[in-house]
This record gives sequence, C-alpha cells and structure tokens, in this order.
Amino acid sequence: MEALMVKDRLYRKIEELVQNFSEETLRDVFERKFKQVERTEKRLYEYENQQFKEVKELLKVELGSHLHLLKVYAIKTNGELSERSSKRKQFDLAKNVLRSETGLDVGLFAFYDDNGNFRLSLVYKVYKERKTGFSHYKRHTYFVKKGKPYRTFLKAIYEGDFSSLEGIISAFSTQPLTKEFYTEIQNWYAWALKHVWFPGGIPEENLIRLLTRLIFVWFLKEKGLIPEKIFDEEFLKGVV
Repeated sequence: MEALMVKDRLYRKIEELVQNFSEETLRDVFERKFKQVERTEKRLYEYENQQFKEVKELLKVELGSHLHLLKVYAIKTNGELSERSSKRKQFDLAKNVLRSETGLDVGLFAFYDDNGNFRLSLVYKVYKERKTGFSHYKRHTYFVKKGKPYRTFLKAIYEGDFSSLEGIISAFSTQPLTKEFYTEIQNWYAWALKHVWFPGGIPEENLIRLLTRLIFVWFLKEKGLIPEKIFDEEFLKGVV
C-alpha cells in the first residue's frame, strides 16, 4: 500500500512537471526515481552565453552495479523552446559538460524557457576502441509543451526502470512506444469496424480512410497548424 502511495505521488509530480515546469519539481521527480542520489546545487557559469541563460547541476546519481555516474541538469534558455529549436546546440552543450568531468558517463539535461516548455534529453558516452563518442542527439529526447497531456512522456518516466543505464535508455527510446501506438490503433480499428456505418462502399476501406484522416488532423493540431478550439465540444455545438 505504501509503495502504491509513493508511486501515486511520483505520478502527480510528473504531471506537475508537465503542467508547470520548475527546477524544484524536476529535482523531486528524479529524487523519487533514483536510489543512490545526492543533491549538488551547482551553477555552471562557464557554459552560460546568449543562448543559455542559466546552467545548473541539480543531482548526482550512481547507477547500478557498473557504477555509472549520472548527473541531472537544468538549463534555462533565452529564447522560446519549440520541438525543433536548437537541438544541435543543446546537444553540444551536453557533450561539453560530460567531457569536462572524468568518470561522468551520463547526463539528463532539461532545457526550459520562460513559458514552461521544456526538452528533457538523455546524453551518454559511448566507449569505442580508442576514443569516446556520444549517443545520437535526436534519439533520446522528449519535448513537452506546457499544459498539453503528454501521455507518452508521463508513461515513460513513471514506468521506466531508472536503476541502470540500460533501463534509462529504454525509457527514452520511442520504438516501444511507437509499437504501442500502432497496437492501440489496430485495436480501435477492430472495435470500430463492428459499430461503424457508412452510406456506401466497402466498410473496411471507408474506415481506414476515416482513421488516416483523423490521425492527419490530429497531427496538424499538435503542430499548431490548426486551432485547438475546433476540438472543443462546446465550440462545435455553435458551428455544426
């Protein structure tokens, strides 16, 4: 029962992070996710510039039996964040931070703006024969726009195994979540086919057309290309 209550508190904290990002909430979330964790509270002035207003180290973590050292950072940006904005520069900052400390293998970097939008990126060292590389900058990252219901992000952070580097990489991998999405679509299609009615044509083909159009319109909404109010039931009552 106590473990369930702790999990519930964790989920509420992650929801709070999505609704209203703050360094304190970020810290609270990962203090609950990690076991061997220590607060560091360090300002990294050497990385601050016109693009990155504040760079702070928040937590230090020892991971699993391999004793990977991980740190959690919060970076306030000068400009507004978007899904595409400055990914490469953010990745370069993360690499420079990891390079600066011997034994530091992994970083969780939360880039955020004044509007409450944030990007949480996992960056880690990849050891090769004679040199050290890094994970790909596009592969392990979540962009969260303030106030939107990011079920994928919530599920990944809440359910993810953060006791090892492998577990964290899995939590930041979109491939299993993509498979889950297609499974849900497939299940919905099978359910809808039993209940849907069209005035003509082949029901299976008509339903596929309807489904693809719904997904496309939802994609346009998520990208901000069409107004969200057209999905509001009260608004639609006045125009339909």
